[in-house]
Amino acid sequence: MNIQPATAVDASLLAWLDQACDFSAHWNETAWRETLAQPACKVWSAELDGKLVGFLVLRGAADQYEITNFAVEAAFRRQGIGRRLVQYALAQLPGGDVTLEVSIKNMPAISLYEKEGFVCRGVRKQFYKDGSDAQIMGKRL
Repeated sequence: MNIQPATAVDASLLAWLDQACDFSAHWNETAWRETLAQPACKVWSAELDGKLVGFLVLRGAADQYEITNFAVEAAFRRQGIGRRLVQYALAQLPGGDVTLEVSIKNMPAISLYEKEGFVCRGVRKQFYKDGSDAQIMGKRL
């Protein structure tokens, strides 16, 4: 597996994968292009045999960061790709505080974050379109 920074050339593939994943943010290609152009955003893609299989978006500066979008293609889950993406992204930071929101229905993601040292910091009631709550998780680097 190869993890690398994503670029504007990757926007259509990122949008396709984002739309295909249940718990991602479902950004369209325009939103991906805008995100990739923001200096405060870092986007990493995971490729396996030349195929995009996952991504992670981190936004922030100084010592405050947020994982804003993260997904692994369904056929490639439970293979450590998501965990390696999280570990890689966090290793790129100089330190600070990292937060994220995750659906309380997404137990595999919650488990992954807990294994990486994230803890629950609160809940956002009815945060998602389906009415489910978001668990706010964070980690100090």
